[in-house]
Amino acid sequence: MLVVGALVSTRPPGALDQAAVALRGHGVPLALFFTSLGRWYVLLPIGVLAVGLAMTLRANVMPVLVVIAAQVISQALNALVKLGFHRVRPNGFLGPHEPDLSFPSGHAVTAIVFFVGLAILAWHAPFPRAVDALLAIALSACAAGIAWSRLALGAHYATDVLGGLLLGTATLCAAFAVIVRYAAPAASLTTAVR
Repeated sequence: MLVVGALVSTRPPGALDQAAVALRGHGVPLALFFTSLGRWYVLLPIGVLAVGLAMTLRANVMPVLVVIAAQVISQALNALVKLGFHRVRPNGFLGPHEPDLSFPSGHAVTAIVFFVGLAILAWHAPFPRAVDALLAIALSACAAGIAWSRLALGAHYATDVLGGLLLGTATLCAAFAVIVRYAAPAASLTTAVR
């Protein structure tokens, strides 16, 4: 992520960024929906629902709390990284103006940390396998939709989204290292990471 940021923050948009402009303006209503999924006021009730569901199922709630904490930490880290690279957003955003910087995309970070993180936990939830799969697929579709939406709305360059996906992946790997080491005791490992 740092290498991508160093390459793109000091140069004009490259071939990948220019090619991704073709996505701009396609499916705007759907893109606005997916972008809204990355906002705190949507993430908060989803997080509360995930914690409540884990408690109702008498499953280990710590993995869900670690994913939520990783989401909060990832956004603070993302804000610091944006200040370091100081890349301005592309012109012509098709939605509410976002005044912060562009690289890396905070929505792309959220797509991985929060939605893919919950998808992994859902896959290992104590539901019938079909329910686990349905939840994991739905959450993964949200993650993909959020990343796509940033390009469809012209809110970011493709390399901003790539940087966000990389930062999100690194953060999620760290979160699952914590889950495996501390939040998934052997007695409840099957309900956290099956």
